[in-house]
Amino acid sequence: MRVGVVGCGGISGSHLSGYANLSQTEIVAVSDINETALHKRADEFEVKGRYTNYQQMLDQEGLDLVSICTHAPLHMPIAVAAAKRGINVLSEKPLAVDLVQADRMFSACTRAGVHLAVSHQFRFTPIFRQVKQWVDDGRIGQLRSIREVGKGREAGFELMEMGVHYFDEIDFFLGGIEWVHAQISYQGHSATIEDIMHSSQLCQTDQRDNGTVTGDTMLVHVGGKNGTYGEIELYCRPERHGWMMGPHLLGSRGQMMVKPNAKTGIDEIWYCPFDVSFANQTPDWELVPFDEALFLIEGKAWPSRHTIWSIQNVVTAIREGQQPELSGKQALVSLECVSATYESHFTAARVNLPMTDRQHPLEKRQNTKIEKENGEQY
Repeated sequence: MRVGVVGCGGISGSHLSGYANLSQTEIVAVSDINETALHKRADEFEVKGRYTNYQQMLDQEGLDLVSICTHAPLHMPIAVAAAKRGINVLSEKPLAVDLVQADRMFSACTRAGVHLAVSHQFRFTPIFRQVKQWVDDGRIGQLRSIREVGKGREAGFELMEMGVHYFDEIDFFLGGIEWVHAQISYQGHSATIEDIMHSSQLCQTDQRDNGTVTGDTMLVHVGGKNGTYGEIELYCRPERHGWMMGPHLLGSRGQMMVKPNAKTGIDEIWYCPFDVSFANQTPDWELVPFDEALFLIEGKAWPSRHTIWSIQNVVTAIREGQQPELSGKQALVSLECVSATYESHFTAARVNLPMTDRQHPLEKRQNTKIEKENGEQY
């Protein structure tokens, strides 16, 4: 399978490493407008095809699959261009900056008969698969809730950067998401229209373009199709606590966590045979042993949340003529939850999925405010 990658920034290394370690794929070209980044990645993986214009790459390399590793606003035009040329698409998260663009990506790929998938690699790892099986088998009793805590950056930025991963994890464990209810604050007050801004203005420590955002703190409640609930907390905190990220599953007869080891970054499974926690009366949490052989892909171990897991799912599906697990409308779920989060906050109501209004909730309110102000001037 002939593969190309657009965007040679940090995450591209994970995609290229994944493709380089699968016997079914051959990296034939990479593209980036930054020639230094382009040649650095191409040299690293010994890729001959090098382009500063991704359309030329799509035209000339006869690709079967392209990974989009650019900033989010470019995901849609690149995906549409690939679809027109009959090329399958694996997009980095978030799928797009809003649902209008995501819908365009989905429609273009559907018309062209190619796959559109989004890279939420967490759910595909053996660790997450095993925990899902244990939960479904009742190892912690009846699942009551799942809790996620962000890396510690401003919530509006984090919602698009990591929140989409958390929504996908919740969707995975709860068998689907039915509704979202959220509260957002900024600098100590409930976020208002005046607090809407670009992600680069909100987050000064990470300049990735995540579009229009708001809020430095969020509490998001999620309702699952299986009647269970999810909760996401996003707020600023010291970077040293980044290892906290990962699902905390609470059941009627115990708890289970998936957390990266603070030193190695490799996921671990922790189990507690008690449904609530007390300062000095809770049974000790147990580190659950895991068969390391399950981490092997073609003889090499991949114990972390590496992109190769989502790549493997996409490549296998394409070769076998099936839909990837996070393809089609399923690829839109996590981004739809982002829109539902903002819509819920500004309407003070629960938002059911799927959403009928596909406009960006924040930009819609900004435009309404501008139109109102312009009308009052005349």
